[in-house]
Order: sequence, then structure tokens, then C-alpha cells
Amino acid sequence: MTFDHPFILICFVIFIPIFILDILRRRNKTKLSDDLEKKLLISKILFRLFLVFSITALAGPRWGTGYVPAEYRRGLDVVFAIDISRSMDINDAPAGNGLTSRIDRGLSIARETAASVAGARFAAAVGRGRGYLAVPLTYDNEAAVVFLESLNISSMTGRSTNLESLIEAASGAFQSSSPASKVIVLISDGESLSGILRNALNQCARNGIIINAVAVGSDEGREIPEQSNNPDSISVISRRDSSAMRAAAERTGGVYIDGDREDAAAALAAHLLSLTQELTLTGARPEHGGSRTETKQRRPLFIILALLAYGASKFITRQFKKPQSSLFPLVSVIVPVLFFTSCTEGKLILLEANYLHSQGRYDEALLSYLKAVNHKDAAPYAEYGLGLTFYLMDQSEVALNRYTDSQKFLESFSENEHRELRYRNHYNSGIIFFEKEDYHAAAAEFREALKADPEKIDAKRNLELSLMSISMQTTSQNPSESRQQQKEILFDYLKEEEQQHWKSREWAPEEEYAGPDY
Repeated sequence: MTFDHPFILICFVIFIPIFILDILRRRNKTKLSDDLEKKLLISKILFRLFLVFSITALAGPRWGTGYVPAEYRRGLDVVFAIDISRSMDINDAPAGNGLTSRIDRGLSIARETAASVAGARFAAAVGRGRGYLAVPLTYDNEAAVVFLESLNISSMTGRSTNLESLIEAASGAFQSSSPASKVIVLISDGESLSGILRNALNQCARNGIIINAVAVGSDEGREIPEQSNNPDSISVISRRDSSAMRAAAERTGGVYIDGDREDAAAALAAHLLSLTQELTLTGARPEHGGSRTETKQRRPLFIILALLAYGASKFITRQFKKPQSSLFPLVSVIVPVLFFTSCTEGKLILLEANYLHSQGRYDEALLSYLKAVNHKDAAPYAEYGLGLTFYLMDQSEVALNRYTDSQKFLESFSENEHRELRYRNHYNSGIIFFEKEDYHAAAAEFREALKADPEKIDAKRNLELSLMSISMQTTSQNPSESRQQQKEILFDYLKEEEQQHWKSREWAPEEEYAGPDY
């Protein structure tokens, strides 16, 4: 057996003063009936077991091995955005004891980084006058590495540099619905002759895309090599623009890396790996990432044992007018058996996930919900929990997919089973569609919610509001006017409902009303 927090086991020293108190109480013990004395002794033993189980649970016990989803790390999508302009051909980047071209140095850093960061999806984009995505995001990092190794520098470099277009092309590789961290590794000397870099940086900042800037070349600069087909070209000095690259990293929350450093690739890989250290779900299903074995967490078992021991310690001392000596042993055996048979492992994991969700610890809750999905009896509720958690994390598209998956799990049950869960799936989906101003889809979801539970007032009102919004959306040309009319109609609707409510109260005889008096 191993423990996640073994230092908590020091709390077992609390039993030393407890044993001392027991010895002192025996000396001054008052005479009690044999029956009551036995109950008190059993109660003491059970209470001490409660303390043992509680301390063990806090320490996080583990034993045995089992398969767990491999995607217990935060998802990471990385796009290498490589500048292939003519200035990148300059040989002023350090390489061992000599010098190499800027682009060779940048490609070397990219290859080493891709080989060092496992479990991430990689893509590659290149750009000169215009950027384009060469390799889409894939878990096969060999594809990106092979492309980087096969890049023909002499045939692809050009005169112009447009970093804005390059970053926009790299940003196009990301999926907005994915909760994975989105990172662009910009490899360039920082010189931009066209485009407005600030526009691309602002767009990345709004979309939560991090730019890590790898600046290659020297600050002193060198002449751009003359092309053989243009002997009359004017020599131009090209220098590394470190300030522009540093600004790109700082604007988006990334890091600036000096490509002249020998450990540039190691520093970049360490930063990317740090983004995966948070135990956060990627939103993808576990079967997509495979499985691995690890010692299984046994904390829920000890929590249940502690609760049972505490409850039994209090129950054993109760006095009954008609003691049933033959019934109590039977009940004491049946109740734990029924509890453990009805509360399966999936439901226990689901309880843990719900607790973490209620505490606002969404990252940890996502992990527990993902574990519960693998258990058939808890899968529909686990998918609903994933949807609700993703919604609170501003991942509406992923939340919709999870609500849909929850409904698919419920198809194997009859319509009369899990009615509340069916209602919640459709109702929450309707809320998301309404926020997206897709009123037709919202109305359809609210209708399905009312089929599951026709008594829900909230769904009826939201259905009415969706229908009103559809009507205004088709007739009104002014969006601001449409929103104002929507508010006015909603106000009139609620006012009318309230008036009808009080009118019905006035007609009802007062003596027949059996509701709360407030």
C-alpha cells in the first residue's frame, strides 16, 4: 500500500492520549449494567475505527493496479510557424563551433522540441509574402518532423516577410471547440516588411492562443545574400528584431527564447511541458489516447468505512423500548451489504466528481467524470456532469456534445426512466443555443425538455421566449430594436402571468387554500 500524502499518517499519534484517558477512566469507572457497558465498549471501538479510516482516507491510500485513461494531462496543440523569407538564409546563427543559416538553426530547434514533447498534437505553417498551413494538427509528431526535415530552403525562401499572414495561417490550425492549450511557436528573425503584426497578436490574445517567439540571427546583422539571377541588386543589412519578437510573446502570454542559446530547444520544450502539468481533461474521449496502468486510488472506500463506523458508534448506544435482539444482528449485516452492492464503483466516482464540481475545482472534477464514463451505470450522469463543467469553463460547443452523448446513453432505457436527467440535458442545451442566438434550435430543445417533464415552468417560459425571438428575428431589421422588443415582450409576458396568478388567488376561497402562509 502506498499513500499520496504519507505525512498525514502522523495524526495516528492522537491515539496515545486516547489510550491514556481510557486507563484513567477505568480507575474511576462507575458501575453500569452489563448491557449498557457492552454497548459503550462497542461504541468506543467503532469510534476509534472511524478515526483510523478518516486518517487513512486523508493520506490517500493506493494499492492494486488498473487501467486508467491516458489523457490525464492538459491537451496541448502546437503549431510551428516558420519564416522562410530571404533574410532567413543569412549565416549568422551559432551552430557548434561555427555559423549556420537562421532557418537551419530554427528548424533544428523545432525538430528537437517536437521530439522532446510527447502527447501533444503538432502542426507546421510556413510563410514569406503569404503564410499557409503545411501540416494540420496531428498526434503523429513524425509528420511535422519529416516536413521540417524535408523543407527545401533554397527553393522556398522569398523576398517579402509578412508575419501577420504567417500567424493567421498558424491560428487556422486550431479548433475553437477544443479545450486544449493552443500554442504557436514563431521561428523568425522578427523582420516584417508587410502586414500589421499587432492585428494578428490581438486576435491571438482574444482567442487564447499563446505565441512563443524563437528569435534567430544576430543583433549586429549581415548582408542578405545576392541572388545569381539579379547581379545588380543592392546589398541590404538584415538584423534580428528582438523587440518585435519579445512583444509578440508578451502580448499573448508566451515566452521569448533567444535562438542563439545552446539550450534554446530544451527551454522551449520545458515551457511546453509545463502547460501539460495541470491535471486537466482535454475534452477528447479516453479511448482516443489509449490507456495505461497505475495504482488505484482507494480513498472513497475508506471514506465510506469511516461514515459507517461513525454511524454505527452512535446507533449502538440508542435505547429501544422493545429491543429486538435477533433482528439487530441481521440488520447490521444486511445494511452494509445492500449499501456496497447498490453503490458501485462508478457511482462512487460520480459522487467524488460532484463534490469537486461543487467546490469549483473543475479541473479535478473533469478527471473524475471521465473515470465515471467508463462505468455503464454512471455514464449518462458523468456525461451530463462533463457538459455542465465545460459550460462553466466557457466551452459551450464541447458542453453541447457532452449533453448529446448523455442522451445517447439514455436511449437504452425506457422513456419513464431518468426523466430528470433527460430534462436537464435538453434544457441546458436550449440555454446554450439561446445564448448563441440560434432560437430555432433552442425552441426544439425546450420542447424536448417539456416532453421529459411537462410541469417545468422554466422550460415553458424559455420556449415562449424562444418563439418570440424567432418572430422578431424574422420581422425586425434593426438588431438593437429587436433586443428592446424582446425585453418588452418578456416583461409583458411575465406581468400577465403574475396578474393571472393573483386573479386566480382572488377567486379561490381562502379556507380551501392549504399552501404556505407567506
